[in-house]
Amino acid sequence: MWRLAFVVLTGCTSFHEGFNKGFDKSFRESCLNGALKKGADKTVAEKYCDCALAKFKETKSMDQAAESCAPR
Repeated sequence: MWRLAFVVLTGCTSFHEGFNKGFDKSFRESCLNGALKKGADKTVAEKYCDCALAKFKETKSMDQAAESCAPR
């Protein structure tokens, strides 16, 4: 019984980690593509997108992430 519980929990952890990596990659690619299409400098866009991803994960609010990370 304990082995089964361990296997299930390990599987859930692996799924969660894989999902997070996939989300991060998709978020960053989408953010960069959108910023570059609007004419943003690549370096500025990368910095913004990395910041926005971190803030979004922290606050779960894209509005807060966008506001916190907007270039000034």
